Amino acid sequence: MNKKILITGTDGFIGSSLKHHFINSGFQVFGTTFFRTPNDEKEIQFDITKKEEFSKLWANEQFDIIVHNIGLVDQTLPYEMMHAVNTQGTEFMCEYAKSHGCKHFIFTSSVSIYGYKTTGENITEKDTERKKKGIMFPPYGRTKAMAEEIIERSGLEHTILRLPIVLGAGDSFISPSIVPRLLDGTMFTCEKKRHKISVLYVKNLGPIIERLVSIGPINRCVNCVADTIFWDDFIKTFAKNLKLEYKTKKKSFYSIFTHFKDKKYLFIASYSAQGAHYSSSLLEKILKNWQPPFDWNDGVREAIEGYMDIKR
Repeated sequence: MNKKILITGTDGFIGSSLKHHFINSGFQVFGTTFFRTPNDEKEIQFDITKKEEFSKLWANEQFDIIVHNIGLVDQTLPYEMMHAVNTQGTEFMCEYAKSHGCKHFIFTSSVSIYGYKTTGENITEKDTERKKKGIMFPPYGRTKAMAEEIIERSGLEHTILRLPIVLGAGDSFISPSIVPRLLDGTMFTCEKKRHKISVLYVKNLGPIIERLVSIGPINRCVNCVADTIFWDDFIKTFAKNLKLEYKTKKKSFYSIFTHFKDKKYLFIASYSAQGAHYSSSLLEKILKNWQPPFDWNDGVREAIEGYMDIKR
């Protein structure tokens, strides 16, 4: 394998995992960073919000694949900042990809583009339209939805992967939402019955993308799910790894209205009350009998270890 791949955001949680995977798979891996100083000539530090910064990138390289992974997730950030990175930055990256002969543009989008329909079970690409507006629609999902449309209009051969919650060492939202509540005894549930959720252990994303690279561009958006589990089993696995007894307090789902600015509270309340399960039938059909090589239970363990390391 001698294909050239550019991965944006190789100093981030998902991007660093993808970089490690594709180096081990024999690709020529180039990357961009923002926070970290590059390690070698195949990484460049730049700001995706500034078009002039793209002149720093490789002028004489033609990339077989670009995996565009840069994105702001923090829901507390201003909309303008999220739009600059997630939407405008994607438009700049598409222009760069076209000018450098990219044969396959892969975008890590998010199930959050479904808006208020992000929660529920058996959510399919066909039956659930992406949203761009709405009072209940957070900026992250809105800016990712607009980025998807930019890619579709760009004329690039592409694949758009809508990621569910992503597990692993260094995740910025899942572990910080769950672990502290388990440790201090404030974990709660709003469920009246068991609900399914979809999970992607970050180490499984590299193998999925590598398989898609071998297949070629599919020019559509697909839910990118590796595992489906029950919410309470998910939380029990966190508790088990923390060597804690599984205890949760029952709360009304309507408590979200008194915690509306607490995104971590809303995550636990909505996922426990309604689930967040996305059909992966389209991706399964494309990948043809693909099975995740890494166990999501290991993702929980690594997520906890990563969170504890940061807190020490």
